[in-house]
Amino acid sequence: MKLSPFKLATGLIAALGVVGVGYAVINSAYLKPAARLRDQIAGMDATYERASRVMEDWPKYRGQLRDFGRTLIGSEFDQVEHRLRTSLQAIGEQSGLRGVQVSNGRPKAERTPLATARLRGSLGRKLAESTDFGIIKGAFKGVGTLEQVVQAMAVLQVQPWLHRIDRVSIAPRGRERVNFELDVAFSVMFAPDLCPAEAGMPAIVEPGEDVLTKVRAIAARNVFVAPPPDKPDEPPVVEPEREEVAPPPPPPPYDRWKVTGLVERRVEGTTVSVEAWVLNLDSGERRILTPGDEILGHVLEWVDGERGYFVFEGRRVVIAQGQTLADRVPADPVNSPESDGSNQPASGATAGEGE
Repeated sequence: MKLSPFKLATGLIAALGVVGVGYAVINSAYLKPAARLRDQIAGMDATYERASRVMEDWPKYRGQLRDFGRTLIGSEFDQVEHRLRTSLQAIGEQSGLRGVQVSNGRPKAERTPLATARLRGSLGRKLAESTDFGIIKGAFKGVGTLEQVVQAMAVLQVQPWLHRIDRVSIAPRGRERVNFELDVAFSVMFAPDLCPAEAGMPAIVEPGEDVLTKVRAIAARNVFVAPPPDKPDEPPVVEPEREEVAPPPPPPPYDRWKVTGLVERRVEGTTVSVEAWVLNLDSGERRILTPGDEILGHVLEWVDGERGYFVFEGRRVVIAQGQTLADRVPADPVNSPESDGSNQPASGATAGEGE
């Protein structure tokens, strides 16, 4: 049977419609999902390759984290605060500074940089809520000579547990410009999960001899004081020859032993013990005296506030906190506490700054 052109065109159009509908169904049900799956698989392969490269370096990163953890001084804030203040007070005393003050705030959380990476899913939410570590900011102040101030600054800079020095100020005090105030702002890291369980009181690291040589050079050239005017050369003085006489023996170095702290410990309002902390300004040797202990003929008797009572050459003398043994003065029999033989005063006393 011979088809007319109209019927032939109509049949071709119907066949094309069936093919188009079939392709649309196949594309929607198979081709598009398959393309999306191929893209996801390619992305997962790329992520896996990146993760594999990172995991290859993980032992190195883990070792670096352990090394960083060894510079931490505690896993609890109260512990870190106590060790930080005690160590900085010791550095101030060791450097010969007066009126040492140490202050610090509470840890401030530092967020991980990955929190801003706009990662999706549960991993992104966990990173957005997590913190890498905390930062404890604080300040260290003290007054001393230029050499003492610069030496204290050098000691602070070499401490591994003082993670960053944020600001340093050295300002002269008084018209003579022989005393200076040191003001240092610092930051300490706080990461309890990285701190080793055996972390204890940090050791005070001493600067090298090359650093100390620079400290002495800076102190010798006091830039805060104008140099004296040049003086004309004076003729040499010729002294008549004298018969050599052996010099008398030098007196004990009373002025080189300084009382840096006077401590009184109480339990329920009752004094249970007292201590006097002394420091050798030349060697750095430190001693803690209890009643009955002796240093250069000075026997500790008792402590009352910022006054230490000693017996020297059979007499009762007073040495205040911050003074040397050479600054002793006779004890006032009216205002000083009485001793009943047990080295306990009749009146109560308050704790000194050394506690």
